[in-house]
Amino acid sequence: MEKDKKKIMIIDDEIEVCESLKNLLSLSGYEVETVNKAKEAFAKVKLFKPDLIILDLLMPEIGGFELCEIFNNDPELRKIPIIVVSALGGYTDIKRAYSLGVVGYITKPYEFSHLLREIKKILGG
Repeated sequence: MEKDKKKIMIIDDEIEVCESLKNLLSLSGYEVETVNKAKEAFAKVKLFKPDLIILDLLMPEIGGFELCEIFNNDPELRKIPIIVVSALGGYTDIKRAYSLGVVGYITKPYEFSHLLREIKKILGG
Protein backbone atom coordinates (compact mmCIF):
# COMPACT_ATOMS: atom_id res chain seq x y z
CA MET A 1 0.00 0.00 0.00
CA GLU A 2 1.03 3.58 -0.53
CA LYS A 3 2.73 5.02 2.53
CA ASP A 4 0.72 8.25 2.49
CA LYS A 5 -2.69 6.54 2.43
CA LYS A 6 -4.66 7.23 5.57
CA LYS A 7 -5.83 4.11 7.39
CA ILE A 8 -9.40 3.62 8.56
CA MET A 9 -10.75 0.79 10.73
CA ILE A 10 -14.48 0.04 10.56
CA ILE A 11 -15.93 -1.74 13.60
CA ASP A 12 -19.48 -2.94 12.93
CA ASP A 13 -21.15 -6.32 13.42
CA GLU A 14 -23.03 -6.02 10.11
CA ILE A 15 -20.75 -7.57 7.48
CA GLU A 16 -22.62 -5.98 4.55
CA VAL A 17 -22.22 -2.51 6.07
CA CYS A 18 -18.50 -3.10 6.59
CA GLU A 19 -17.93 -4.37 3.06
CA SER A 20 -19.86 -1.63 1.28
CA LEU A 21 -18.23 1.07 3.40
CA LYS A 22 -14.81 -0.51 2.85
CA ASN A 23 -15.34 -0.46 -0.92
CA LEU A 24 -16.50 3.16 -0.97
CA LEU A 25 -13.69 4.37 1.28
CA SER A 26 -11.08 2.39 -0.68
CA LEU A 27 -12.32 4.04 -3.88
CA SER A 28 -11.94 7.38 -2.08
CA GLY A 29 -8.23 6.66 -1.49
CA TYR A 30 -8.13 5.19 2.01
CA GLU A 31 -6.61 1.94 3.25
CA VAL A 32 -9.45 0.21 5.07
CA GLU A 33 -9.77 -2.79 7.39
CA THR A 34 -12.93 -4.10 9.03
CA VAL A 35 -13.80 -5.90 12.25
CA ASN A 36 -17.15 -7.65 12.67
CA LYS A 37 -16.65 -8.94 16.21
CA ALA A 38 -16.21 -6.28 18.86
CA LYS A 39 -14.18 -8.59 21.10
CA GLU A 40 -11.54 -8.80 18.31
CA ALA A 41 -11.45 -5.03 17.81
CA PHE A 42 -8.79 -4.15 20.40
CA ALA A 43 -6.17 -6.55 18.99
CA LYS A 44 -6.93 -5.66 15.37
CA VAL A 45 -6.76 -1.92 16.03
CA LYS A 46 -3.41 -2.39 17.82
CA LEU A 47 -2.09 -4.31 14.82
CA PHE A 48 -3.50 -2.10 12.02
CA LYS A 49 -2.78 1.24 13.75
CA PRO A 50 -5.52 3.22 11.98
CA ASP A 51 -5.61 7.00 11.64
CA LEU A 52 -9.37 6.90 12.26
CA ILE A 53 -11.97 4.46 13.60
CA ILE A 54 -15.58 4.29 12.39
CA LEU A 55 -17.57 2.63 15.16
CA ASP A 56 -21.10 1.27 15.49
CA LEU A 57 -22.55 1.38 19.01
CA LEU A 58 -25.04 -1.49 18.85
CA MET A 59 -23.09 -4.74 18.72
CA PRO A 60 -23.44 -8.07 20.52
CA GLU A 61 -21.06 -8.99 23.34
CA ILE A 62 -19.28 -5.64 23.64
CA GLY A 63 -21.03 -2.40 22.69
CA GLY A 64 -19.45 0.65 21.12
CA PHE A 65 -19.55 2.64 24.36
CA GLU A 66 -17.57 -0.11 26.09
CA LEU A 67 -15.07 -0.20 23.23
CA CYS A 68 -14.54 3.56 23.59
CA GLU A 69 -13.77 3.03 27.27
CA ILE A 70 -11.35 0.19 26.45
CA PHE A 71 -9.58 2.34 23.83
CA ASN A 72 -9.41 5.28 26.27
CA ASN A 73 -7.58 3.09 28.79
CA ASP A 74 -4.79 2.39 26.29
CA PRO A 75 -2.23 5.22 25.89
CA GLU A 76 -1.68 4.38 22.22
CA LEU A 77 -5.30 3.86 21.19
CA ARG A 78 -6.81 6.83 23.04
CA LYS A 79 -5.15 9.12 20.47
CA ILE A 80 -7.06 7.61 17.52
CA PRO A 81 -10.09 9.72 16.54
CA ILE A 82 -13.43 7.90 16.47
CA ILE A 83 -16.52 8.66 14.41
CA VAL A 84 -19.63 6.91 15.67
CA VAL A 85 -22.13 5.76 13.04
CA SER A 86 -25.19 4.44 14.84
CA ALA A 87 -28.96 4.03 14.77
CA LEU A 88 -28.95 5.49 18.29
CA GLY A 89 -29.74 9.15 17.79
CA GLY A 90 -31.01 10.28 21.18
CA TYR A 91 -29.45 13.19 23.02
CA THR A 92 -28.27 10.97 25.89
CA ASP A 93 -26.46 8.56 23.54
CA ILE A 94 -24.81 11.36 21.58
CA LYS A 95 -23.77 13.16 24.77
CA ARG A 96 -22.34 9.94 26.23
CA ALA A 97 -20.36 9.24 23.04
CA TYR A 98 -18.81 12.72 23.04
CA SER A 99 -18.02 12.39 26.75
CA LEU A 100 -16.02 9.27 25.82
CA GLY A 101 -13.95 11.28 23.36
CA VAL A 102 -15.52 10.60 19.96
CA VAL A 103 -14.89 13.37 17.42
CA GLY A 104 -17.96 12.82 15.25
CA TYR A 105 -21.42 11.26 15.49
CA ILE A 106 -23.57 10.32 12.49
CA THR A 107 -27.02 8.80 12.86
CA LYS A 108 -28.09 5.96 10.55
CA PRO A 109 -29.36 6.10 7.89
CA TYR A 110 -26.94 8.61 6.39
CA GLU A 111 -25.51 9.68 3.05
CA PHE A 112 -21.98 8.44 2.32
CA SER A 113 -21.03 11.98 1.25
CA HIS A 114 -21.81 13.19 4.80
CA LEU A 115 -19.50 10.57 6.32
CA LEU A 116 -16.78 11.35 3.77
CA ARG A 117 -16.95 15.07 4.66
CA GLU A 118 -16.51 14.21 8.35
CA ILE A 119 -13.56 11.93 7.56
CA LYS A 120 -11.86 14.60 5.46
CA LYS A 121 -12.44 17.17 8.21
CA ILE A 122 -10.58 14.92 10.65
CA LEU A 123 -7.88 13.43 8.41
CA GLY A 124 -7.46 16.30 5.96
CA GLY A 125 -8.05 16.21 2.23
